Amino acid sequence: MTGLQPVGPLWRGAAWLIALGVLAPVVTLVGLALGGDIAHWAHLADFVLPQAAVQTALLLAGVGTLVLLIGTGCAWLVSACDFPGRGVLHWALLLPLAMPTYIVAFAYLDLLHPIGPVQGAVRWLLGYESPREFRLPDLRSLPGAIFVLGFVLYPYVYMTARAMFMTQPAHLLEAARTLGASRAGAFFRVALPLARPALAVGLSLALLETLNDIGASEFLGVNTLTVAVYTTWITRSDLAGAAQIACAMLFAVVLLVLLERHGRRHQRFASGQRMRPMQPRRLHGATAWAATAAAAMPVLIGFAAPALYL
Repeated sequence: MTGLQPVGPLWRGAAWLIALGVLAPVVTLVGLALGGDIAHWAHLADFVLPQAAVQTALLLAGVGTLVLLIGTGCAWLVSACDFPGRGVLHWALLLPLAMPTYIVAFAYLDLLHPIGPVQGAVRWLLGYESPREFRLPDLRSLPGAIFVLGFVLYPYVYMTARAMFMTQPAHLLEAARTLGASRAGAFFRVALPLARPALAVGLSLALLETLNDIGASEFLGVNTLTVAVYTTWITRSDLAGAAQIACAMLFAVVLLVLLERHGRRHQRFASGQRMRPMQPRRLHGATAWAATAAAAMPVLIGFAAPALYL
């Protein structure tokens, strides 16, 4: 029987209780926003929201691009290829999630400070003596925030993409190869489209974490909408104004989720009861060690370097 099974009143009541518990904070937030003075919203719309909205959009675009590239690439690498260290790296790639974003931001700001160890070593190698002669770009910037958040949050995409890649039927990729597609072509034309729902879930989680972040963003000098909510509430003592900004953020998030669902509304996937999962291809020589280095790099940047420095 393939239809949905009816549930009893006990389960239905439990579902309603959970739904009400989830909606209670949202209803409270909307109530606070509606109870505020309209003049507050006009001030926020003129002087606070434009800059914060632009900074937030740029941060989300940058982090989203970075986590998709790192998460999808590493997931395909450990799923489709066998190389030295794969058994360790397939779970080590999750470790950056154990690091709070503001801790990583603090560690890298200290590491990459103009008088810190990294820039000092670079100047020594290049023959410079003073930070005035040579210095790397300041980490306290929008690109710096994208770098930190991207290398900490990519495991959300990696987890969902790896699970999808490892369960994809091998015969689909084999059919693409038989029809003349290269390995890269089979990935982009078969494996990647099949993984799109999983990628959307992982990307959504990473972007929600980015939107929710306040410690790293504020520390790195990026005035996001979440930072605006915090400063409006704490610094200006305007709880209603903070609630109004939060409601605008909530509306934007719901709109983006609905647009993504609308974009794949006609996509359907089906497979037989029995399917043979994809077997990783053994790499040899320099290619194998290059794959190891590529898979290890996100772990080193997102977890090992800040953890060892602290």
